[in-house]
Amino acid sequence: MHENTTSDGEEAERIASDGSGSYRAATPQRQQWSDGGERFRIFAVVQAAAMVLLGLALVALEMWTPELYFVVSFLGLLVVRTILAPTDRVPTWWNRLNWVVRAGFVVFGYLVLRQLPVLLP
Repeated sequence: MHENTTSDGEEAERIASDGSGSYRAATPQRQQWSDGGERFRIFAVVQAAAMVLLGLALVALEMWTPELYFVVSFLGLLVVRTILAPTDRVPTWWNRLNWVVRAGFVVFGYLVLRQLPVLLP
């Protein structure tokens, strides 16, 4: 790490050698994504936009049913969750999102079991 110091005794800033952000000498966390709030906002906006666009696409294709909308939105959630997964530490919102995903798998399993008699001869 490289350290930038100032002559008047201000807090030193360290730059990570891998180029992934900077550290403040007094805090162990990187400035970039420090509280997880910015990543959560990006996640929420992307997920909401995906759900709206998927809903509009299903309506335009005349395929909209609540079950199909849930399945497509849930798959979108899993994709967005994989892309925007935190890398340095696990924020609180990520742990809560894991519970939402688990509940989604339960609902998905219920929908599959409901369709099982139709699929089996």
